Amino acid sequence: MSNAPKKVSIKDVARAAGVSIASVSRVINATPGRVSAETRERIEKAITELDYRPNRIGQALRGQMNDTFALVISSIQNNFYSAVAWEIERRLNDAGSAMLIYNSNEDPALQDRCLGDLASRQVSGVFLLCAVDTPGLQAAAGQTPLLFINRRVPSLPGVPFVGIDDKSAAAELAGAVLRETGGRIGLIHGPSRSHTSRVRRDGFLETFDAAGRRLEGDSVVEAELSMESGYACAGQLLESGRYAALICGNDQIAYGAFRRCRELGLTVPSDLAIYGFDDNPLNQWLAPWLNTVSVPHLRFAEAAVAGMMKLVEGQRPGDTILPYDLVLRR
Repeated sequence: MSNAPKKVSIKDVARAAGVSIASVSRVINATPGRVSAETRERIEKAITELDYRPNRIGQALRGQMNDTFALVISSIQNNFYSAVAWEIERRLNDAGSAMLIYNSNEDPALQDRCLGDLASRQVSGVFLLCAVDTPGLQAAAGQTPLLFINRRVPSLPGVPFVGIDDKSAAAELAGAVLRETGGRIGLIHGPSRSHTSRVRRDGFLETFDAAGRRLEGDSVVEAELSMESGYACAGQLLESGRYAALICGNDQIAYGAFRRCRELGLTVPSDLAIYGFDDNPLNQWLAPWLNTVSVPHLRFAEAAVAGMMKLVEGQRPGDTILPYDLVLRR
């Protein structure tokens, strides 16, 4: 049995300094910027106290590479999510960093496989655009800087979040529907596994309840966040009679609902109004009939990148709650 002392690793230094491995790497490799003076001092103190000796071969190899981050996106087919991803990547590229993109397809098991693969790649940090709570996510939270975008995971309150107040936005949209619609209202909300979908659903329903316009059970259905699911659920609702308005959990659901309405001979918005959520960048070109909540996707990216830079420097950014607007296209 060897009595040789255990070799100190870069992970040990990061733990002692209370920072990420990426921050320690930047100090060791003398990478300019990105690390504050206070963080640099903590890292240098930990290096001295632990008598850390970096692997010079590995250091030389790393010096030839840019910092790499990753984005796990729930659906690359959703143009709203794609616009956020594009802007995050653009900002990281401008800063000299690269970004890997993983598509989880709203599948919890696939999300965990993505996170497992990223663990072996030792990326500097991971952006999660619409994550769901899984064992793999819980494990990743203790190993890699994470930042949530557009969807919180309540069991991980320490992970910073960039988004809007979805419940207030849903309540405000419901108020607009009540002011403009005197007839029957249907709700197609997103999947219950999504915290954002649950919050939006509650904002809608509580507003209708408070106004004395409680939505009956057969007027509320749950959908996946897709056009196909919106199409099917709209057909299910419309089988039970006429509606004056359909509220959808996101714009993708609304597109599917619109197609089903057209196939049934209904004209939007004269026969019924459709309301979505997100304001997909394509709406101004292809969906002038869609009322929606406009979510500032470019500002999501700006705030997310700024928050991630703080994380990799060992800081703890708070949540960033951005403003939203109602877009009522009459």
